[in-house]
Amino acid sequence: MSLEVPLSQQGRCAVHPDLPAAGGTCFRCGSFICADCATSVPGLGVRLYCQACSVRPEVNYLEALRQRYWGKRDGWAWVVAGMTLLLCVATAAALAEWGVRATKESLFTFLLMLPIPVGVAFFLGQRWARHAMLVTPLVMAVAADFLHRDGRFLYALCVSLGLIFALRIHRDVRNQLFFRLPVPSGALKLLWNERFNNPMARQAARFGFSALFLPLLAPVAVICGVVALNRVDLKATPPIGRRDQALLGLVLGLVSPLLWGGVLMLLLTDRIHF
Repeated sequence: MSLEVPLSQQGRCAVHPDLPAAGGTCFRCGSFICADCATSVPGLGVRLYCQACSVRPEVNYLEALRQRYWGKRDGWAWVVAGMTLLLCVATAAALAEWGVRATKESLFTFLLMLPIPVGVAFFLGQRWARHAMLVTPLVMAVAADFLHRDGRFLYALCVSLGLIFALRIHRDVRNQLFFRLPVPSGALKLLWNERFNNPMARQAARFGFSALFLPLLAPVAVICGVVALNRVDLKATPPIGRRDQALLGLVLGLVSPLLWGGVLMLLLTDRIHF
């Protein structure tokens, strides 16, 4: 007796009826899909979806995250805007004090104006400004050293801090989305884990560590840990994790009162002996 299923009785793709459902069925809607329609979603393992379901926000949560922040100003944009405003105020005060004259003080004033157009362009989302922020501290340090060589240590310190600050912004995934730059799915998943993947578990870990120094926070750590553990669901879409942080907060919240109780018992024992 043959166990082979006739071609006429095999499942057919819902979009391409002339093709067999070699891709199985869509994990979300259950429709038959062929090999061409079978689509995997980054971050969801081996699950396969039809093309219509794979672009839905509740399924492709990484793409939904991309669209949520695409072209939207992030915190770094506002920080740069604030620093640019402070430079404008400092430049105006320096010009009012020294005026526009062929002196070193006036040249230092014009040097303060160098980052202003870069900061304005950065706030407006001009891509070249991201790279200009890496170069501007070096240019300012070289120009300042040319004007006044006695402050090389200060210039080197300022340029080091400026480069660290600029590199931190340049590598930030959220800032890359503001500038509409292509971001790989791995970086998007890290951003999602940081901001949306069971944030209660992270709070539990924070309160747990704080409870080691402030035992009154121990009940908060325990409550947050229990709530976070109940939310963990790796089979959900998107998956909810951070079980380890939830357990850490719960354990630290339970251990902290015991540690402080032991310390108090030792202190009381010493006093009784004296």
